[in-house]
Amino acid sequence: MKCTAIIVDDEQDARDGISLLLQQDDSIHLLASCSDGLSAIDQVERHRPDILFLDIQMPEINGFEVLRSIQNQPKAVVFVTAYDEFAVRAFEVHAIDYLLKPYSDSRFFKALDHAKSQVKSERAASGNSALLSSLADQRLSEGELIEKTSDARLVVKDKGRIHLLLYDDIRWLEAYDYYVKIHLADSFHLIRESLKKLEVKLQPYRFIRIHKSSLVNIKYASSIDQLSSKEYILNLKEGEKLKVSRNYRKALFERLNLI
Repeated sequence: MKCTAIIVDDEQDARDGISLLLQQDDSIHLLASCSDGLSAIDQVERHRPDILFLDIQMPEINGFEVLRSIQNQPKAVVFVTAYDEFAVRAFEVHAIDYLLKPYSDSRFFKALDHAKSQVKSERAASGNSALLSSLADQRLSEGELIEKTSDARLVVKDKGRIHLLLYDDIRWLEAYDYYVKIHLADSFHLIRESLKKLEVKLQPYRFIRIHKSSLVNIKYASSIDQLSSKEYILNLKEGEKLKVSRNYRKALFERLNLI
């Protein structure tokens, strides 16, 4: 897990010391090293680091003022200071650790490990929150069309798995009472949806209704058989034979430039 970091301290030696220690951890990418609060605010807003190593006592703008001034808060803040009287206040603003100068290397890496664990937890929580929000918005019940679809695919949940179905891979759709069976080349998905609703969504993408219970991707149409003056069968490329209803025959012929 790669973590990004920014160092803020008005003392050059302090910045260099933290930087050298961070170089020993391949999972840390140092984005910037700032000598004052103003540049810290700018760099944190620009780069949005995972971890912020922040001095407290700095000229003009102190560490607490830096935190109050940034909108995109780091996932983990480690205060690094020579003054122990700010410890309580540091934890009140949710600092993950408080390094009191001078500190040992082992103490620093303990704080770093703590910070990385916090970053990992924050990422997991953020991902779970986004997923739960997405699932709630999209009403992911079994066998259902997810409404938030792209222009190139249908997103459906079937048998506990989310499937991304490219429109070009859908051969035809078949209505079954309150369900629709989506036929692919070698599989199918059954979803609880109306064929009429899917027709509105798919019609601009080479799909056409040929029967009250059938919607076809004309990409897979191969020929039409006339069985009688009123009865026609649409043959698909893989051998399926679908009845063409009289009510939809004219629209199909027009779509195929047969009339």
